[in-house]
Amino acid sequence: MLNGAYGISGIPMVIEKLGISLDLNRLVEVRDRARDLLIKLDREFPYIHLGSSLAALDVINVLTRIMRKGNNDCRDWFILSIGHVAPALYAILTVEGAIPAEKLMEINQLTSSVSTHADNMDLPYIDATTGSLGQGLSMGVGLALTSRSRGCSDGVVYVLMGDGELNEGQPWEAAMTATKYGLDNLIAIVSLNGYQLDGPTSTIKPINYVRIFEALGWNVLYGNGHDYEEIINLIIKARENRGKPSVIFLSTIRGRGIKNLENSGKQTLNPPQRPQFSMREALGVTLARLGEDNDKLVVITTDVGESTRARYFGERFPGRYFNIGISEQDLIGVAVGFALGGYVPIAMAYAMFMMRGWEQIRNSLGRMNLNVKLIATHAGLSDFADGPSHQAIEDVALMRTLSNMIVVAPADAWDVERIIPRIIEHRGPVYVRIGRDYSPPITMDLDYEFRLGDVYELVDGDDAAIMGYGPPLYGAVKAAMELRKMGIKVGVYNVPTIKPLNEYTVKRIAHRVGNIIVVEEHSPRGGLGSAIAELVSGIARVKMLGVDGYGHWGRSEEELLRFYGLDEESITDVALKLVNSQ
Repeated sequence: MLNGAYGISGIPMVIEKLGISLDLNRLVEVRDRARDLLIKLDREFPYIHLGSSLAALDVINVLTRIMRKGNNDCRDWFILSIGHVAPALYAILTVEGAIPAEKLMEINQLTSSVSTHADNMDLPYIDATTGSLGQGLSMGVGLALTSRSRGCSDGVVYVLMGDGELNEGQPWEAAMTATKYGLDNLIAIVSLNGYQLDGPTSTIKPINYVRIFEALGWNVLYGNGHDYEEIINLIIKARENRGKPSVIFLSTIRGRGIKNLENSGKQTLNPPQRPQFSMREALGVTLARLGEDNDKLVVITTDVGESTRARYFGERFPGRYFNIGISEQDLIGVAVGFALGGYVPIAMAYAMFMMRGWEQIRNSLGRMNLNVKLIATHAGLSDFADGPSHQAIEDVALMRTLSNMIVVAPADAWDVERIIPRIIEHRGPVYVRIGRDYSPPITMDLDYEFRLGDVYELVDGDDAAIMGYGPPLYGAVKAAMELRKMGIKVGVYNVPTIKPLNEYTVKRIAHRVGNIIVVEEHSPRGGLGSAIAELVSGIARVKMLGVDGYGHWGRSEEELLRFYGLDEESITDVALKLVNSQ
């Protein structure tokens, strides 16, 4: 056997049952070189989930050597359900020459095919785009059924998962389906590194997942995720199993091979410097302050207490703070229960993943008109590092369709501090959309008290009006100043209350200027732009600037705003064309 995968007793390992020969020395050499690349990559872009990638590095190293790829029907498939460990795969492919080293170091650049998650299916061994946890096993079930339907007797579907994503409900739905159909061509592998975003998995959802899989009728195996011979032998056993799906639980070490990361919750050796102004920082500080005066206020989060800064409330009021793990549909139901019991629950999650609970929001929360506050962070393009799987650009459209849902989006950190107290005072369901860190000073020097429904003038002007919310307003204000030098006076308006929209004010502005440009980090379909266009049809021309598609990875939010035409230069150009075309 290998000594912790660092020392080797055997050289070539011939696996007759798989029809391949593995050189164990080569496996270790590739692993060590890949680890060095990951450390270098972390210095280049410290958002790559280095700790988790190192935990999964050995099992990915094995899978890329035993899988049968090709275009025939009886190939093997690989679903990287724990999509944020894609850098481990990229590093291995780089060592093997499939990805140029210089291309790897371009990770997350706009023009790069390499991003922090498994987003580009043109890259080897990425058979599905992933990033939202808990969804990969269902894909694996579908592929295993497809192979069976084609009459393929020996094609295997591998699904690599993390222990934290087993908090989600969907894997268990998929597990039951796999049992029903006896999918012995499906092998799930779980990297048990013991950590998730807010700490050890044992403190967040202390569940024995091995027993659950056993109870569901799976063939369950377990071993050391850093011992190559053991990993290979477990995969052979799983492939020999007949009549039921298999799951292999592999104990892994987060940050394996790096002393400062091993067995810790840290993901990077080079944490980015925290910005001076941050929307989520303002949120966390404001909630902690409000908890002092309202003993009915409770905060519920989905393993994102640190990421959303909800933990500030939890540190001050631990008895009113609840981390229910990575389970967003459950989040809504728990919040509904608190509201029914007379509390004022604040449900917090990333905006993209809160949408997983949209049906619960509609049927459990909305129909009872409960006093639940949904605060969704990392909205729009603000999660530039994690890319499209984490960028909610459809959430406003979804939430504004609900008849009694208030929809609010602050312009910046100072707006967050104004808005959060007012939405908690409001009785009824509210959805608040907040970015991550990027918070240019849009309202910092303004002195006003937020009221639901009000529209706030940032710059006066009668030739056209720019309306929006969030960071794009910064580019809008700068564009208005530049246009003023050209003799064009464009008004800029902060519209933090997207629903209900202030019909009187918006129509009055539309009548006066005749031209409206809407800027938002959201799809041009269904957001503020759509709401304004519906309202002023026949009164004014409306040009919507937003994010078409599903988002993109990048090195900063500012870069993505430029990419999607939401920066000063783009807004200036659009305004000039609109005004000059009259």
